[in-house]
Amino acid sequence: MRILVDADFLIALAKSDDSNHKKALILAENFKGSFFFTTQFTLPESATVLSYKVSHKDAVSFLFRSRKLSLVELPFDDKLRDATDLLFYSQKKKGTSWIDCLNIVSVKTYNLDGILSFDKFYKKHIHVF
Repeated sequence: MRILVDADFLIALAKSDDSNHKKALILAENFKGSFFFTTQFTLPESATVLSYKVSHKDAVSFLFRSRKLSLVELPFDDKLRDATDLLFYSQKKKGTSWIDCLNIVSVKTYNLDGILSFDKFYKKHIHVF
């Protein structure tokens, strides 16, 4: 399978007291052998959240280890940015994340099978594992 990985999934894997930690471990095991993709923003976003919620030391360790994984970083260009802007503009709900819109557009643009995430926003747009 070809799967986009969301920051909340990576954070849940890295943060043992995260409410989704056990679910993330199970999902990671279930999808062993899959091809995992990220956007250029996923790892930095994850590291930032870990720096706030855990410690900067743990965030640095996470980023260092994550850069060595075989995650494929999807190309980001003007066409992808513009499509993401259009999806973002079409949303009406307060608190809509531009990055979440980018993830949806990325899954569709690169014909991925879905996303590993715990965010309910994705469910009406793409397949969530």
